[in-house]
Amino acid sequence: MASVIALVNGNLAKQYSMLYEGNITIARMVQPDELKRETYQHWSQGRGTDVWNMTCASVAGDLPTIQQLLAHDPRLVHCSFEYFKPLHFAVRENQQAAVSYLLAQGADPFNTGGDVLAMARERGYHELASLFESIYRDRYHIAPEGDTIAAAIKAFDTTRVYALLKEQPALLHAADQQGNQPIHWAVLTRQLDLVDYLLTQGADVNAMRPDGARPLDLTRGDYNYRSWYRDLPATGLRTHEVLIGYLIARGADYDISVAAKVGHYERVRALLDRDPGLANRPPAHVGYYSGLPLRCAAAAGHIETVKLLLERGANPNEPEPEIAPWGGALHAAIGGRHFDIVKLLLENGADANAEVESSGNCLSMAKHVNAPQEIIDLIASYARKTRPSDGAAKHDDIEALAAQLQANPQLPVDHLINGFIGKEKRQHIELILRYQPDALHRQLWDPTAWWDTSTLRSAEYTQWLFERGLNPHRRNWLGITLLHRCAAKGDIDIAAICIGYGCDLNAQETGRSATPLGWAAREGKTAMVTWLLQQGADPNLPANEPWARPLAWATRKGHQDIITLLQQHNAHQ
Repeated sequence: MASVIALVNGNLAKQYSMLYEGNITIARMVQPDELKRETYQHWSQGRGTDVWNMTCASVAGDLPTIQQLLAHDPRLVHCSFEYFKPLHFAVRENQQAAVSYLLAQGADPFNTGGDVLAMARERGYHELASLFESIYRDRYHIAPEGDTIAAAIKAFDTTRVYALLKEQPALLHAADQQGNQPIHWAVLTRQLDLVDYLLTQGADVNAMRPDGARPLDLTRGDYNYRSWYRDLPATGLRTHEVLIGYLIARGADYDISVAAKVGHYERVRALLDRDPGLANRPPAHVGYYSGLPLRCAAAAGHIETVKLLLERGANPNEPEPEIAPWGGALHAAIGGRHFDIVKLLLENGADANAEVESSGNCLSMAKHVNAPQEIIDLIASYARKTRPSDGAAKHDDIEALAAQLQANPQLPVDHLINGFIGKEKRQHIELILRYQPDALHRQLWDPTAWWDTSTLRSAEYTQWLFERGLNPHRRNWLGITLLHRCAAKGDIDIAAICIGYGCDLNAQETGRSATPLGWAAREGKTAMVTWLLQQGADPNLPANEPWARPLAWATRKGHQDIITLLQQHNAHQ
């Protein structure tokens, strides 16, 4: 396999995926605009073209290219687009040599954009499945029994937990499929008595999950279990700092990030005296509720600790990859409504335009928490200084948008279309089309960006968009069409509009190698399966990947009525 990359005068010369023109999977993929750029893409953790080349090389199993790219920039082993990383693609295509190499270079099997073990199993990649099973078992203690005791802890059924541990003492260290041992779940659910019991039985107070999180990092919850506002029962322990103190007393490693989180000024100072580099060194676990000490202190409102950290060289804009590429301290202070800290961080150079994963930028967060107008104005003034306007439309005020378009008919507006479509702002869309008639056809909005079709709201609205130029053949970068989404959701009315405007009934995407019929079969949408078959959908596609055919999906998921229906239409695996 020829490499995508050639070394020319010491520089990497891009040749793109055209060298993989024989690879059907890559041919079905669409290079995102961000990944056509030579500039560094902060969310993707690499130059755009390098991330795309890394993706294509992983799909194709082109080990020489992967090695050259990583030699040039080792960080690319963690690069991604829309959360999908090189390891995900290498596993997806059964590229065993590439998988082994990426793992050896530090790729995280738990952070790839999907469950690589499940993917290997469902595709029949037995060697890869065995590899990940051994990694999960030997490195992280993951076992089927771990899910059993985790379920009992999450149900607050301590009687069941005690009985399970009495029957099988080894369950004390058994992790569920996400890598949570019982001690992690006891902390996540804030069951102090159970934490005490588990530690007394020999649980490791510093047990580390695959993502680096220890029990001490989980007292406010994590991404999947939000102890502080959503998942914890109303009768649960409300003050998570109680757990922090208890775990420290029981021997938990008390690092600078936790000390900053609880405002332990003297502890932070002592640790910085011992190692000044701690001010800008991320801990083993970086997540929404754990990270750099400055973000932890700012989020909790500990202004004296914030001042100390700044004095000792903490950078307000220090990147936390995948969470806060431009720094998260200012955003955290705004979210906590700690406006004295907001002012302090801005005065110390914090980027007022910084964006945080799933939480918008600093100005949008200020509006979300109903910050005083003077704070909003202050943040806005710094935002203009640190990153001047690029001339694009910045808001959905229709009068302001009209004035901008009148002054500049070619105003960049593609970035607004997604929001306008999702909010059904028909007047805004019509206004743009007056000046830029092809805006809907060419626009960057991806009608297949979400796992359902809720952004299109109705069949009538979908038809309205198609009539005004929405491209019926548009696929997202992984080859997924709007019809795939309709099939998975069971939206027959919208699917009928799509078919009427020429959407490909048998389009095959790259993620599951499936057609819309395959998606409907996988999700158990019997009415949709019936309708697609009536429209002429082929039940035996893809031809060369029997594991991805509709009957195979229905069989794996146990949808017996769909199995029968497909068999009546001569489907086979």
